[in-house]
Amino acid sequence: MTQELPKFTRINESFLCGNCGHTVPRAQSTCRDHCPQCLWSVHVDVNPGDRNAGCGASLRPVSYSANKKKGFMIHYECEKCGTRKVNRFLESDEFESDSMEALLKLSGVSNFSKKV
Repeated sequence: MTQELPKFTRINESFLCGNCGHTVPRAQSTCRDHCPQCLWSVHVDVNPGDRNAGCGASLRPVSYSANKKKGFMIHYECEKCGTRKVNRFLESDEFESDSMEALLKLSGVSNFSKKV
């Protein structure tokens, strides 16, 4: 009998963004796996947190979609192997929320300004 591996391993640690150099803080309520400023990520996981991908290349954000339960979802493509992944956009995070400006740039919309 084989033991099934978990589909999600919780790893929530700060890191330095390999794309823009931003010091990325941990997330408040979930695990952060992308830069909140430029939204780029790194292809290290097969399933969230397992560190089994073996690729290590940059995951470029290419588009986004809306999910009724999870909110905005960022769509990625690996610059080395072409793997496609989807991650949750962190719209409200106590430590640092993801940049709405960066998200909207994925659809060609720029100069987004928040209403005060």
